[in-house]
Amino acid sequence: MNKKARLATLTLATVMLTGVMAGCASTKNEGNNGNSGAPASSTNTNENNSQNSATKDSYEIAIAIPVFGPVPKDLVAVQDEISKIAKAKINATVKILPISIGAWGQQMNLMTSGREKLDLFFDFGQGYSPDVAAGKIIPLDDLLDQYGEGIKSQIPPEYLNSAKINGKIYGAPVYKDYTTGVPGVLMRKDLIDKYKIDVASIKTIDDLDQVYKTVKENEPTIVPLGAGLTVPSDKYVWYDKLGDRNGVLPGFDNNLKVVNLFETKEYEDYLNKMHSWAKAGYFNKDAATSQVGGSELLKAGKAFSYFIGLKPGNLESEMRTTGKELVFAPLMSNIYATTSDTLGGLWTISSNSANPERVMMFMNLMYTDKDIANLFIYGIEGKDYVKVSDTTIDYPEGIDAKTVGYSFQSWMYANPSIAYLMKSDQQEMWKLTAEANQNAIKSKALGFAFNAEPVKNEITALKNVTDQYVKGLETGTFDPADKLPEFKAKLKAAGIDKVIAEKQKQLDAWAAANQK
Repeated sequence: MNKKARLATLTLATVMLTGVMAGCASTKNEGNNGNSGAPASSTNTNENNSQNSATKDSYEIAIAIPVFGPVPKDLVAVQDEISKIAKAKINATVKILPISIGAWGQQMNLMTSGREKLDLFFDFGQGYSPDVAAGKIIPLDDLLDQYGEGIKSQIPPEYLNSAKINGKIYGAPVYKDYTTGVPGVLMRKDLIDKYKIDVASIKTIDDLDQVYKTVKENEPTIVPLGAGLTVPSDKYVWYDKLGDRNGVLPGFDNNLKVVNLFETKEYEDYLNKMHSWAKAGYFNKDAATSQVGGSELLKAGKAFSYFIGLKPGNLESEMRTTGKELVFAPLMSNIYATTSDTLGGLWTISSNSANPERVMMFMNLMYTDKDIANLFIYGIEGKDYVKVSDTTIDYPEGIDAKTVGYSFQSWMYANPSIAYLMKSDQQEMWKLTAEANQNAIKSKALGFAFNAEPVKNEITALKNVTDQYVKGLETGTFDPADKLPEFKAKLKAAGIDKVIAEKQKQLDAWAAANQK
């Protein structure tokens, strides 16, 4: 797999675990499926007149989405049902373009640079600023004001404004839990019970030493900690990443002073801990190169635990995914809201679009129309799912997650909070998510989004360096005594100081403009 594809896949996994339990905004009903589906702008006569004028001619909206595994066999049928609704409401149809996640980065580069027919696409958080810098997506501010009132009513302003780069919004964040979640570790309950492990005593990563030692000594066929596609450092964070970790904000504050994470003692201590675990055999041996996630290893009976940033509904969804009863031990107490977590995924309008107005109308429906949400996420009622109650669903008899004809990762959908919940989901998930977004400690840099364009060459060079060292160091595969000084020297040579200076300059300007 080439580096671009590998980066896209690694980025996806980070987003997946942080975004899988998307929740509802505090402006919505607390229960799922409580929204009538009508956008907030439906009572605005002037906007209706403008929309009627703009929808005179039918338009096909080309939507690119990443897919895992085979393309769902019912995709075209789902697409056609969505088109019926869009045709009736905004005189538009949709053409869904499924792209394998392994080819996502390369294929999207080709589509956007080659001026292919493309209107709307899901943008992973780490690609957002580079896509703005490369001119691949357009600013949405005027379109949101004219056709996106439903989006604006669903996403709290402090989070929607987090998508601003140089004062303009280029993407609408997926509605979800916009926080770090509670950093911690998910463990198999059967082994917790078997070895009488006191979960309440696990409060720091140091407390895991004895737990992992017990598992290692008594369960020779599994590893204590599964890692690969994602690693513990994706979830165990004590700083605001400020987008890309090339300059971070320790403690989510630090008086807005950006520092080089890789030069800090905390980072070095963390690497030493990971290396001690690797030497003890606690990680799977291929953790630095594997494209398999910790949850998949646990599901396959090859791992005891994996790290996660736990959010409302995560425990239930992870148990459903792994098929195992799990126990969670928090390793930090505070939950923070950051721009990086807010921008884990966004919906953006391509610069290739010939009709951005119509595309924004459809985006608005994605955030407000429950019928489109249920089709996009679950497929066709009676075929891909059946209703259990007015608000919950399940697979049809004889069908399960592996055999269903249609599936879509709900964490990628614009606003899954207006859709049904699976009967195995945490039924209070959206209420809890709204509360988490409202009550989380706001990073002092919440709302700041770094514009990488002035240092794009350095960003590319730094990516090459981090691709070479980070996973090896952060899974303990590399000895930090040998590789950390080498890594830091190469970061210097690649221009990390210039990037940090630019990030500090932009952060200072943002703080002055926002009176931080």
